[in-house]
Amino acid sequence: MSSTVHDAHTAHHEGEGEHHYQPQVLTMPHAEVTQTVLRVASTMGRTYKLALALFGGLFIAGFIAFIVRAQDGFDTFTPWGYLMATFAFIFTTAMSAPIFSVTQRMVRSHWRRPMGRSAEIMSVAGIVGALMFIPLVLMLPNAADRKSIWFGFPGAPHVYQLAGLIGIALLGMAILYVSSLPDLAAIRDHGKGWRKSLATKLAPKFRGTPRQWKGVKAMLMVLGALYFLFLIGVHTMIASDFALSLVPGWKDAIFPAWHAISGLQSAVASTILVTFLLYKFGGYKDYISVDQFWGASKIMLALSLLWMYFWLSGFMIFWYGRQPVEQALIKLFFAESYRFPWAMAVCLNFAVPFLLLIWNGARKSMIVPTIVACSILLGTFFDRIRIYVASFSVADVRADALHNIHVEPFLENPPPHLPGTADVFMILGGIGGAIFLIMLAMKFFPPISIWEVTEGMLYRKKKRFLKREIMVMGKPD
Repeated sequence: MSSTVHDAHTAHHEGEGEHHYQPQVLTMPHAEVTQTVLRVASTMGRTYKLALALFGGLFIAGFIAFIVRAQDGFDTFTPWGYLMATFAFIFTTAMSAPIFSVTQRMVRSHWRRPMGRSAEIMSVAGIVGALMFIPLVLMLPNAADRKSIWFGFPGAPHVYQLAGLIGIALLGMAILYVSSLPDLAAIRDHGKGWRKSLATKLAPKFRGTPRQWKGVKAMLMVLGALYFLFLIGVHTMIASDFALSLVPGWKDAIFPAWHAISGLQSAVASTILVTFLLYKFGGYKDYISVDQFWGASKIMLALSLLWMYFWLSGFMIFWYGRQPVEQALIKLFFAESYRFPWAMAVCLNFAVPFLLLIWNGARKSMIVPTIVACSILLGTFFDRIRIYVASFSVADVRADALHNIHVEPFLENPPPHLPGTADVFMILGGIGGAIFLIMLAMKFFPPISIWEVTEGMLYRKKKRFLKREIMVMGKPD
């Protein structure tokens, strides 16, 4: 057993027996970290290959279902409601995940070091998201003659929508590339086969000079700031164009902000789940400890409370207003047609996280935060169905709203649109394709950041104090 594992187990037992958990302190040499991470990242076991084949097969099946459905054309919105919900789910979870690494790097937290790369790698799901977004955005008519956020903007809004979505995808992958430069240089120098060849092309000149290190860290800060701005903007754009603008009379200035909060919550949940899978099945137990789950669960609890607060702030307008259109919206999105997805979202996105994570003992574990993360992701999936399938259904019932700014408000309550066989395959194909790309990326970009972990080792040390060992943390600035 390595000294790292021994320290982690000792700290865990001390935390259980004396209720004083000691943070993990890695003691292995830098060379051992590099060799271990590169060896594990390049290993493809039988289970990994089977999972890769499964998700790849789902992606192909989903693409075939899309082609079959596309033969009927794109003249109506309802048949594409579940495709939109799947895209929104991928955007809210995997494509939003890099914001966790960005924000935690900005505030200089040290516990996030072993899990930051997990969040960044999920940005490759933006490739699938961008492919799904193209037919969806082309379905929207020009903004000149309908209610939209693009009033007064020159040209068709499709250009801005595509630019925003592709921009957030490229920024996420740029953060992944820049943060991986030192690790790619390690693959270039110590790797084998196609990984060594590709790393040589991607990181040909990185030698670890002080100037290069400053450049990497400065670029990560710049890209992180741009990513944050783009992410909030794209959440606002998607929530406004593909939901609010399709339902006549739906006026909710808080809804786009609530959509963005949901994205932040799902980003943390996605990162926790991937980190747990890397710990349990990926071979990275030496580098992942309770510290990461304990720290991230506090953020997840806060975002779950904000999720409910922002929703209540918008919903009380409809509840107390009680205008005919507001009553129709309550029936559609909450009380009648889509009450089951809404009930699932409230339970899984708020009730479960709140009831479990308010206990410090639950937060200070690996299992409970992972269970809560799975709950949030499932709740987000149901919620995206509620929002976008319902909105797309109304868009066909009230097609006049797509070509008229001054239109009568929505007063009907169409029945829920249940998924068909093609819808199920498109859902599985979209999510499967995103997971397929993430799994592939993890075999080239090490899911544990070698340079950030080894840098963190320089700041932590164990020292004897009275009758126990404590961690001493040094701050670089």
